[in-house]
Amino acid sequence: MPGPATSVALAPRASRLATVALTLFAVSVTTQAPAGADSQVADAVRELASGEHVHVAENGPDVPEETLALARARLSEARTPIRAALLEGVDPARAVHTLAGEVGEPGLYVVATEERAATGSVTTNLSWTAVGIDTGGADLEEHFVFSHGDTVEQLVSAVDLVDGDLLDDIGSAVREETVYVHPAVEAALPDLDAAALRERFDGLDDTRVAVVPPPGESASSYEEEYADALLDPLGDDGTALLAVWTYDDFRFTPASGPEGPEPADLAWLLPLGPGLDGLAPALHVFAGAVDGNVVADARTALAEDHLFVHPRAGADISEAQRAEFDAALAALDEPVRVAVLPSGARLEADPDGGAAPLAEAVGDGLDGPVVVYALDGSGGVEYYPVDGGVDGEHDLDSAVFFGLDHDSARASVDGLLAEFGDGPVVSTDTPATDGGTTLPWPAALGLLVSLGLVSLGLVGSRERRRALAAREEERRAAEQEDAETMAELRAEEAARVADIQEENDRGITELGEALAHAEAPVTDSVAEFETHLREYERLKEDNERADDIDRVLSVRHRTEQARDRLERWNRRQRGQ
Repeated sequence: MPGPATSVALAPRASRLATVALTLFAVSVTTQAPAGADSQVADAVRELASGEHVHVAENGPDVPEETLALARARLSEARTPIRAALLEGVDPARAVHTLAGEVGEPGLYVVATEERAATGSVTTNLSWTAVGIDTGGADLEEHFVFSHGDTVEQLVSAVDLVDGDLLDDIGSAVREETVYVHPAVEAALPDLDAAALRERFDGLDDTRVAVVPPPGESASSYEEEYADALLDPLGDDGTALLAVWTYDDFRFTPASGPEGPEPADLAWLLPLGPGLDGLAPALHVFAGAVDGNVVADARTALAEDHLFVHPRAGADISEAQRAEFDAALAALDEPVRVAVLPSGARLEADPDGGAAPLAEAVGDGLDGPVVVYALDGSGGVEYYPVDGGVDGEHDLDSAVFFGLDHDSARASVDGLLAEFGDGPVVSTDTPATDGGTTLPWPAALGLLVSLGLVSLGLVGSRERRRALAAREEERRAAEQEDAETMAELRAEEAARVADIQEENDRGITELGEALAHAEAPVTDSVAEFETHLREYERLKEDNERADDIDRVLSVRHRTEQARDRLERWNRRQRGQ
C-alpha cells in the first residue's frame, strides 16, 4: 500500500461488498468516480475532509444519537484514521473510492448504504478500502462480514481491530482506579455521572469495572482475556465486571477469582441487555453484590441503632431524616429495627439470591423484629422481607406492605411508622405547643369526639386485622406463585437452550462436512476461503459457550449465514 502522501494513489485491489445476507461480490475498481457525481457522496466528502469521521446522509440509515456520538468519539481518537459515510441508494464500491480520492488523506474508508424495497425490507451494503496505512494484519474483510452488530458498531469495533488499543487501555486503567469508563463512552453519554459511579465502589479495593466500546474481536474471543486483565491486579477473592456497549444496550460479563462469588450468581442479579439508561443502575446492583460485608455492617449498626442505611443502597433518606426515623422506630411500643440495603446483598445470605434469608441474616443475634428494604440500582424498593413480628393489634408484615412505596425508601419507612398509628414522621411538620395544660372548648369537644371514635375503633380494629391478614396471605400466595412460575420459565428456557445447542451442533457439523467438500479456489483466493474456516471454528466455540437463548439463536443464525456464504463460494468457483 502507498505510504502517507498529500496525493493518495488508490491501491489496486478488489473491494468487497457485504450485505446483511452476507453476499460477497468481488469488485475490481481501476478508475475513480467523478468528483461530485452524486450529491450524497459530495456532501460526505465535504464533511469528512473538514475533520468529521462519520457522515450520515439526510435520508441515510437511522442511527440513535448516542450510538452516533460513540462512533464519532471513538473514531476521532483512533491512531489509524477511519472515515465512514452512511448513505442511501448509491453504489458503495464506487462511492468509497470516490470518497478516498476526494478526501485525499491516508486511512480506512467505509461506505454503507441502505436500499429500501417496496415491501419495506432494508438491505445494507458495505464496501471499504484502506489507503496508505498499515492495518497490522487485521482481517477487515472478515470483520465487516462476520462481526457482531450493525454497520456503526462494526465501525466502532474496527478501531480496536486495527489499533489493538482497548485491552491495553483497560489493563493500565484498572491498576489506578476501580471503575474505568472509556473516554468515548463518557463523551457519548454526557448524562452518565462517572464520578458518582466511582463513589458507589469506594472501598471495594478488590473489585474492578470497565465500561468500554465494543472490542475488535467476537465476544467468545475477548471475554475471557478481558476478564483476566480486570482481575490481574486483584487477589483470589477479586471480582470484576466488563460492560461492553453493543449498539443501543450493554452486555455484562462478570468475573471473579477462585475465592470470589460465582460469576453465574453475579450474572443472575444483573439485567440482560439493559439500555443506555440502565448502565448506572446495573453497576449499582453489582457494587452491592460484591461488597461482601453489607449484612455484617447492618447487624453491627442495628445492635446500637434502629435504622441503618447502607451507603451503597442509594436511598433517598437524608442524615437529618435518618435521625428522625431512628428515634421514631425506637419509640414504638415494640421497637422495630430497619435496614435499607442494596439489593445485591442478597447473595451474602443466599447463593440463590432469595430475599427472606437476607432479613434473617441481618436479624441474627438482634433483639426484636427486623425489616429490610432492599433497593434496586435506581433506589426503588425491590424487596421488603421481615424477620420476626410484634404483639398487639398490629401485624408487622402488613404494616410494611401497606406502608410501602416502591419508588422511595424514605416514603416506605415513613409509611411503616404511619401504619403503627403515629402518622408520618418526616412528611409533615410537628406542630409547636405553648406548654399550657388548659384546652379551649373546641379542643375539649374534639377530644370527647375522639374518645368516642377510639372506642368504636377498638371494636373495628379486629375486623381490620382480619382483613389485613387475609390480604397479606393473598400477597404471599401470589409471591409464591410468581416464584414458582419464574422457576418454571427458567427451567423451560434452559431446556430450550440445550435443544437449540444440539440443533446448532448438527448444523455446524454439516457446515464442516460441506467445507471439506467445497470447490477448490478458482475465482477467489485461498485467503478468502480461510475466512470460512475461521468462522466455522468460532461457531463451534461460541455454541459451546452459549448460555442463554439470545446467544444460541445468534449462533444458529450465523450458521445459516455461513452455509449460504459457502454455497455462493461454490457457485463462483464453478463459474455460475
